[in-house]
Amino acid sequence: MQLRVWAIVGMLLTTSLVATVSQAADSPAEATVTDAEKNELKVSGLKFTTGVRRLTWLADPNGTTEEAKKGPLALEVREPHSTTYTKGIVTFVPLNSVESIKYDYDKRLASIAIKGLKEPLPATLQFKGLNVLNFSGTVVGETLTFSGGTFTKGSIKSVAFAGAKALPERKAGMPWQIQIDQRDAKDPTLTASNFKFLYLFQGGVEVLADGATLRKGEPLKLDDSVKTFIPVAVDLNMNTAAVEVQIGDMEKVVVIPSNIEKDGKPGLLIGLLSEVEAGWKMFPIHTIKTMKRQKKD
Repeated sequence: MQLRVWAIVGMLLTTSLVATVSQAADSPAEATVTDAEKNELKVSGLKFTTGVRRLTWLADPNGTTEEAKKGPLALEVREPHSTTYTKGIVTFVPLNSVESIKYDYDKRLASIAIKGLKEPLPATLQFKGLNVLNFSGTVVGETLTFSGGTFTKGSIKSVAFAGAKALPERKAGMPWQIQIDQRDAKDPTLTASNFKFLYLFQGGVEVLADGATLRKGEPLKLDDSVKTFIPVAVDLNMNTAAVEVQIGDMEKVVVIPSNIEKDGKPGLLIGLLSEVEAGWKMFPIHTIKTMKRQKKD
């Protein structure tokens, strides 16, 4: 039986996320592409088709541009330690903060330079379909299409975007240490903060919720009182997850259903959305082994 989403009623975006709407509304319009033959091409009027997504939970109904109303574009990045699941951990980088993307097909890696970060963000090309970027644009009056991250003839070697903007500052938050399910890398631990729950509703409407709806009890918020979040049983067939949490000095097991309902419309819990240096990182529950508060130095 589907549950009504009390947690989502009256949800508000954090101040930092709202600030990002105004700073990340415009996607890049011009770029320099280095093609397969190492020719540099000046491309204008960029239109992106694959490898990006709109952050619809950041959409501003009162925005002054169509893009602001729909939500800013973000580059979808599967990092080397994003797990081997088809639905794995995804990093969302505001597209207008991406300075360049370089593809190393021999090493099966891409390197993403982001305005405001010292080190580029790595992306894996190990699996077919991951970190593929398709876009079109005008070159000397002719409309051309480009593809990066694919092992096909004509794949570009790099793209550098004009006018990249520095990432907005993130609000302070108590960091979490998240050990993920990645056997190849011996279950590494990642760091993130300010977790919310991202739900997808009928019609493609995304809602960012402070708390997850539980099968029983009040919604679970990952505020400063929560010390641990440990999935003990995730049933993808039954769309439920049993999670052991420590809230203050109390430990208990809660059941989080993936299928929910709001105003008569079915919805689905996509994952836990966090803030990271490069933008946002989304963790589907089945990718998490343990989440614990980072110990103070």
